[in-house]
Amino acid sequence: MKDRLLLLMTPNMSLQKWHELGQLSRELNYYTALCRSSGLKLLVFSYGRDDDEYLKGHADMEVLCIPGWISRKIPFKLQNLLYHIWALMFFREQFRRVVLSKTNQYSASGFGLILKAVFGIPLVVRMGYYYSHFLGLGFVKRIKERIAFRLCDLIIVTSNEASAFIKKNYGIRHEKILSMYNAIDLDLFKPSGTQKEYDFIFIGRFEKQKNIELLIQVLCGLNMKSLIIGRGSLSHVVLEAVRRTPSIEWKESVDNSELPLYYNKARSVILLSEYEGSPKVLLEGMACGTPGIGTSVPGTRECIDHGVNGVLVGNGEADIRKDILSWFNNLNELEEMGRKASDWVRLHCDMTKNIKGEIEFYGALPLFRSFTMQINQKVPSC
Repeated sequence: MKDRLLLLMTPNMSLQKWHELGQLSRELNYYTALCRSSGLKLLVFSYGRDDDEYLKGHADMEVLCIPGWISRKIPFKLQNLLYHIWALMFFREQFRRVVLSKTNQYSASGFGLILKAVFGIPLVVRMGYYYSHFLGLGFVKRIKERIAFRLCDLIIVTSNEASAFIKKNYGIRHEKILSMYNAIDLDLFKPSGTQKEYDFIFIGRFEKQKNIELLIQVLCGLNMKSLIIGRGSLSHVVLEAVRRTPSIEWKESVDNSELPLYYNKARSVILLSEYEGSPKVLLEGMACGTPGIGTSVPGTRECIDHGVNGVLVGNGEADIRKDILSWFNNLNELEEMGRKASDWVRLHCDMTKNIKGEIEFYGALPLFRSFTMQINQKVPSC
């Protein structure tokens, strides 16, 4: 019987890496709820090698991993190519039980299209971030995107700007694409009335996209109490700032389930990214009643209503500091923005509502409709 939802992880991503980044519980919580509501069981296509241990306690979930004979010493692209070819043969029984496959990010769509061609598995291309709508695209990438968006069955994006771009530039019909902000577990992320210990909190990867160097310059110049959680290729920039600036505190990793404590201890969530999709850190913080301070870029500006539930700033260090200080002069107004931030997330990002909307969206797939009909027939009537 076909009864599986196949989650296609981003190439080179694994449950182990999710765990190391503190994201595992957040992702598994969402898919646990999604599968419980739809009646499906989760099958994860991972690029890890020993990910089984991360699904302990999840009886209805299974993970497929790279076999040990594929050497770690060869380039990642070659590892992935060998893995894909091997998987088509040795995981064929698992694939034959799949009702639909869903990418975690766009980059997994290529293998998803192969599975659709070989096994007839409907493909949902989901993108937590999509930045082609404000970057200049080369000819080859445009062709790849056009093929992926035309051949897949459904598309889920987390940004209205991204949705509008895909519809306009690739001729995708309205019914095929769902724009839905990232889901937040509102039972976990909520205001607690905790006493404030930090003026700012930043959580994320220490990479260029997050504008880490600008963030550090701003925080060092303000000399206000800050908490930074994360790691990445620019960790040395953060570590140097921590050494010379006592007001900046750093934690390498905190599990997602523990983050509400830290959000509630902060007066604001700061995010100076060059681009975002639907930034989960910002939304989680807002859900806890912590207003956002962010650059006016796609993704972030869809979540922050300037002066209402947060503050949008420019890209210059001096101007950002000036804008922030002007808002911090009135802490009562900042608290009011926090209350409105929480209200906004409850309206737009409720995980329960998002899952219901996602399942309704899948109703366009004949194979999914057939599965739900079988499930309904098994449920005895009252």
